[in-house]
Amino acid sequence: MENKISDTAKQRQNARIRKPEIIKSFYETILEHGFEGASIARVAARINIHPSLILHYFGTKENLTLDLVDYVIEEYAELFKSLTLKDFSPGDRLERLLDVLWGKQYYKKIHIAGSFAIIGASFRNPLIHQKIRWLYDGFLHFLAKEIKNGADAGIISSPDPMRTATALITLVEGARHFRHFFVRERGFDQYSRDMKEAARRILKMK
Repeated sequence: MENKISDTAKQRQNARIRKPEIIKSFYETILEHGFEGASIARVAARINIHPSLILHYFGTKENLTLDLVDYVIEEYAELFKSLTLKDFSPGDRLERLLDVLWGKQYYKKIHIAGSFAIIGASFRNPLIHQKIRWLYDGFLHFLAKEIKNGADAGIISSPDPMRTATALITLVEGARHFRHFFVRERGFDQYSRDMKEAARRILKMK
């Protein structure tokens, strides 16, 4: 009985270690071979494990993709943790938010090729589509809450925080995609300043 309990605990520990490693390998394989080319065999070969181990933990490539979306959510959530600190004034808090949204760390957190691959897969898979909707829904409500706090403090003018947040996300995502194709590295800082100024106009910051 003790051996069975010990084996189960060991399996759970291995899963905690292996699953994030496999998800990261999947992400890196997508960047190299595209979503369709990111086979279970290639993901396994990258980290020198047997493909059956991936199937054991995830079952299907679809499940692995769903966990990858969760990984993306967690990666972006890390960037916003500093904004939960209560010792910032409403104005400073909003400025810090804009710095994050148009900073290099946000842009480079998840490679644009990885984003496109997952979005492309969502058109063929309703579960992946729903997962991405949840990602954006969480982002939308996070921004709406920050916008409402700024409006309540008189820093911005926004009678409808959700609509304002929708416009802001559209600017963020459009800027991220456009930047990849048209903005050179040396022009990044000016581009970021321009986008933050556009965001301030959307927010009607005072």
